[in-house]
Amino acid sequence: MPAKSTAIAMAPTPALVPAESIIKAKSKSANMTNKNTGLVFNCYSLRRRMKASRVGRFIRPASVVYLGAVIEYLLAEVLELAGNCARDNKRKIIKPRHVMMAVEMDDELKPLFSDVIMPGSGVVPGVHTCLMGKRDQDTFRGWARQGLSKTQVGTKE
Repeated sequence: MPAKSTAIAMAPTPALVPAESIIKAKSKSANMTNKNTGLVFNCYSLRRRMKASRVGRFIRPASVVYLGAVIEYLLAEVLELAGNCARDNKRKIIKPRHVMMAVEMDDELKPLFSDVIMPGSGVVPGVHTCLMGKRDQDTFRGWARQGLSKTQVGTKE
């Protein structure tokens, strides 16, 4: 079989244009990267969560960045106080108990977390005043000094 010769038709090439003269259209999408916002929080996932919870029909990127900054600030405050609480209790790991203690001891964060239930954090130490009995001079005496010992219970005068 004879080999077929194929002729490739070359299309005329346009004149080469320098790269500087090509103007790229600016993207209208929001640029919420960590580099641009300066936040640790991922603004894209925060916006996705806001859309999923149906906060509004349209969520502006600026509102997502603002919300991320507020959440990041609150997180830093709570973690700093919880770290101090853990250090005071001679621990190296912050546990839910330390977070709860830090929130309960801070006057500004306490109303913010008033309806929050933290699993594994326990309760605030302290006995409410209505549960305390009346205190007088005999309150903290032993049984023998209060006249309730066995020797005095069975005797009649």
